[in-house]
Amino acid sequence: FTCVVCHRCLDGIPFTVDATSQIHCIEDFHMKFAPRCSVCARPIMPEAGQEETVRIVALDRSFHVNCYKCEDCGFVLSSDGEGSGCYPLDGHILCKSCSGRRIQQLSATVTTDC
Repeated sequence: FTCVVCHRCLDGIPFTVDATSQIHCIEDFHMKFAPRCSVCARPIMPEAGQEETVRIVALDRSFHVNCYKCEDCGFVLSSDGEGSGCYPLDGHILCKSCSGRRIQQLSATVTTDC
């Protein structure tokens, strides 16, 4: 029996079956069904030699760990340490300082009618 995508023989090789009972090698299954990173559009798959996938989900979007960056300055965001996380604003992924700067800019442009 073979993978429906690459047609590689799967005798003695790990494989999986999709919802329609089609047989895939693990790599092709991930390429076909893995969530896509909202930054680079590549599938989020396990690293070579790993079985588990690490992905970040923020604002209903998926990210590779290295693609999870502030949209303004490119600072790599994480949950490690104070101030290194995501500070979203208007659907944008931002670091703490860039979010603060945008909030200040928005506040400066707001006018009130008297």
